[in-house]
Amino acid sequence: MVTNYRVEAIQILVAPEISVSGHIGIPAWWPSGHRVGIVLGHDAGSNMDQPFLSTLHLRLVQRGYLTLRFNFPFAEQRKKRPDPTPLLERAFRAAVTSLLRDPQIAPARLFFGGMGLGARVATQIVATGQTADGVVCLGFPLHPSGKPNQQKADSLFRIICPVHFVQGSRDPYCRIDRLETLLRRIGAPTSLHVVQDADHSFGLIKRTTRTPEEVLEEALTTVDGFVQKALGGL
Repeated sequence: MVTNYRVEAIQILVAPEISVSGHIGIPAWWPSGHRVGIVLGHDAGSNMDQPFLSTLHLRLVQRGYLTLRFNFPFAEQRKKRPDPTPLLERAFRAAVTSLLRDPQIAPARLFFGGMGLGARVATQIVATGQTADGVVCLGFPLHPSGKPNQQKADSLFRIICPVHFVQGSRDPYCRIDRLETLLRRIGAPTSLHVVQDADHSFGLIKRTTRTPEEVLEEALTTVDGFVQKALGGL
């Protein structure tokens, strides 16, 4: 684990009059090794500083990954309603571009993902041509709460890279049995890790003996394992 690293605040240009904030975590030895980069988007009801995402971001940096988390425009402007899909996708693509701008320090391998909305947008940009070595979906919003028949997953059928899902067992936006059924129909390599007693944002139900740190470590371990497997032992 890398104990010496730095985090830099950056501005990401999305459109001529739209820019968003980002935090990029840089391991001390960067660039060397396999040069793996990870870009993470946040959920609909929060911003890039939502506690679980920001802590996971730092832990991934400590594991040696160049990791970027960023705001979508609506969060940057402190609005509650998410942006239209084209703008969300444009923002995610702009974040990826910011990570690749300097070829001397750019990652050689790229993974996209995020929590909730961020996970959905990550799948959408990969489905429409953005190259990635893998996608990590934390709390993927498969359907509206209480409406498991209204699934929103068309983008998953157009992805060819590996996709890893990390879902809370008590997530009202993703019934695990419905997700398992869906994944059996998807052509891309997929995997699923279920975090017991956790909700959509990986908060814990009251009747549990688990701790938030245990849940975070579990999520970190499964994400790290997925990335390493996707790299094929390089």
